[in-house]
Amino acid sequence: MGEEDEAEAAPPAVADAATRAASEARATAWARKMADRLPTGWLISGAGAVLLASTAVFGGLAEVPKPPPPELHVGQHYAGSDLDISVVSAAIGGEVRGTNLYPAEGQRTLVVVLDVTNTFDKPRSASEKDTLKGIAVKDVTLQGFNANRVVDGSNVSYLQPNVTTRVRVAWVVDEAEVARGDEIRVVLPDSTHYVGQLFTRGDYWADIRTGAYATVPVDQVPAEEEATP
Repeated sequence: MGEEDEAEAAPPAVADAATRAASEARATAWARKMADRLPTGWLISGAGAVLLASTAVFGGLAEVPKPPPPELHVGQHYAGSDLDISVVSAAIGGEVRGTNLYPAEGQRTLVVVLDVTNTFDKPRSASEKDTLKGIAVKDVTLQGFNANRVVDGSNVSYLQPNVTTRVRVAWVVDEAEVARGDEIRVVLPDSTHYVGQLFTRGDYWADIRTGAYATVPVDQVPAEEEATP
């Protein structure tokens, strides 16, 4: 081999590096070509699978803790379940006129007065768990249910859109559970609005849960509202 050939020949290390670079370039070009042929949805799904697999190694996706329901007082407004609600008062009595509830011996009638506005754009039934019937009292066993308008004592069947109604909700309770001077925590409902698609039609509210608590002092039902013994 001549001196010119020996001068032009590349050292082995340089030749190996050049070979590797050419091989990597071909591999990269092939990968890009294959990626161009894959549908975008497959790429997204594949990325999601890789993400889930990697998070599983570290115990999975951590759940974000939900904040507790807010604690309210008399007159404070709560917005939930497409309603605006504020608790006005609470009282305990015997057989209270207009409630259609008849407490037995050892029982009393618990009455809670609220201002309620249906913020949805259609009328809603008042006797559903996502509206008035979803109102409860924390740690108190409630029996029966009655809801009427304070203004005239008429039964509340529907809540009209954007009309504020002062409502009296009543239940029968054991007298040992609630007495005058106590404070009760009124449970106000929350829910999720859905629109029926396949087997159901129209608007409905589900996933019913506690939206807020309102702490209210309990007074005595006025004598004129008590039924004559």
